[in-house]
Amino acid sequence: MFTRIFNTNPMKMRITVLMAILLLVFVSGNFSGCETEDWMFEVNCNDCYGYMPDSANLIIYVTIDAENDSVPLTFYKGDYENGEIEWQDTATTDEFFLYSEMDRTYTVTATYKSGDETVVAFDEDEMNLSDGSAECGSLCYIVKGGILDVRLLK
Repeated sequence: MFTRIFNTNPMKMRITVLMAILLLVFVSGNFSGCETEDWMFEVNCNDCYGYMPDSANLIIYVTIDAENDSVPLTFYKGDYENGEIEWQDTATTDEFFLYSEMDRTYTVTATYKSGDETVVAFDEDEMNLSDGSAECGSLCYIVKGGILDVRLLK
């Protein structure tokens, strides 16, 4: 009584639906677990190193306010759980820099006061190099990652 207009082979339908979902994910750019800097890499040739550096600055964003005019920071090599402290310092401005080794994961904790309580914020990121030589036409290494945000939520 009903006429089949489409081929309804179940296996072909599953493959077609799976391909459509994958295409949608790739086109929309929603890669779970990846930050924008991990999957969208635009080369700014002004940021090039003409040699392969073994270290660069970690950039840490902190909250400096009336209650927290200085913020203790603890830097860990790798994950926080490993407990290998790399460096401890105190930030007095909202941007802090720490010259550190390349091709490593770093974790930072910031300790804030909130009334009678203590709030600890932490973030983790990997700092590594990308080769931008093809895009810039000369030897070009660009630092990726190494940006840690431990600001308090407002």
